[in-house]
Amino acid sequence: MQNSLSLLLVEDDVSLREELYEFLGDFFEHIDVASDAESAYKSFLITSYDLVITDIQLPNQNGLKLVEKIKKNIPTQMVIVISAYKEVDYFLKSIELGIFSFLTKPFDSQQLINTMFKATSQLNHQRNLHDATKIILHHNVYFNVKEKTLYVQNEKVDLTNKEEILLALLVKNQNLFIRSEQIAIEVWKGDEVNSSTLRALIKRLRDKLDYEDSIINLKSRGYKLNTIH
Repeated sequence: MQNSLSLLLVEDDVSLREELYEFLGDFFEHIDVASDAESAYKSFLITSYDLVITDIQLPNQNGLKLVEKIKKNIPTQMVIVISAYKEVDYFLKSIELGIFSFLTKPFDSQQLINTMFKATSQLNHQRNLHDATKIILHHNVYFNVKEKTLYVQNEKVDLTNKEEILLALLVKNQNLFIRSEQIAIEVWKGDEVNSSTLRALIKRLRDKLDYEDSIINLKSRGYKLNTIH
């Protein structure tokens, strides 16, 4: 039941890591592996993963510290913690960090299978809901039309009220040029606005979109959102 889901597997035991990699290949299309927290976090910062599975006992840095950093960066990131230890402190700290599941080694094979089915089912459900409202603008840049939120490199970008209205308008009409007069009506609710104020707003939004020629301007036609489509 291989899905288009991605996984970051963090485990320093080579034989166990290889065993899990082979097993989890039935659930995840793309799997990256790491043997320590530092290299795992570097991978996490440059790649978007649907799930992170990490051992607690890792070289140099505790796996829960890694989870803490991940959750600070992306609070909604799904994480499963594995450990050979059953101490209550580890379990409670994991729960406090908002992990999806806590598994102890040696694994019960049926429990592991059940956990993966549950995790991938939830991830696919979330993806289906999210994709219905997610408009891809460029590589690693998208706009959630329901929440009216912009994401660049998987991080939410704060927008002012006027930037939010403008981007929503551009996304709604992404294949069309929008005249300055129409933008003024939508963004400033009909209030008089001069061209320099409009250009300043466009520039701020371009900067936040953070890709080349994100908003195209033709003097006689207005402004248009430039997407990858």
